Amino acid sequence: MIGENFVSLTGKITYPSLKQVGQNNNNLFNAKLAIPAQKNSNFQYIKITAWGSMAEAMNDAPEGAFVKVHGHIEERSYDGKCRHCGGFDKKYWTNVIVDNFVQMEDV
Repeated sequence: MIGENFVSLTGKITYPSLKQVGQNNNNLFNAKLAIPAQKNSNFQYIKITAWGSMAEAMNDAPEGAFVKVHGHIEERSYDGKCRHCGGFDKKYWTNVIVDNFVQMEDV
């Protein structure tokens, strides 16, 4: 059985940043998407990332804009330091890599 890695989210852009990275100065956009929680008035914050021309386009959307993003999930890890014992500890984080998006009217 083969799975699919596809995600579609609708929320508000928060904490946006655009920077150039690497030897070729590739555009990298990072933000969090504030998604209303199901059972209360709080939000869930999902990390989103876009590269290249998609990064530039996402940066044009103002902070607080409602967007619908389509993309895929990517998990990364690194060897960090345990804050309790000081030893090595594997750290993980998950991002949604944006393949496409649409800016929506305020909800």
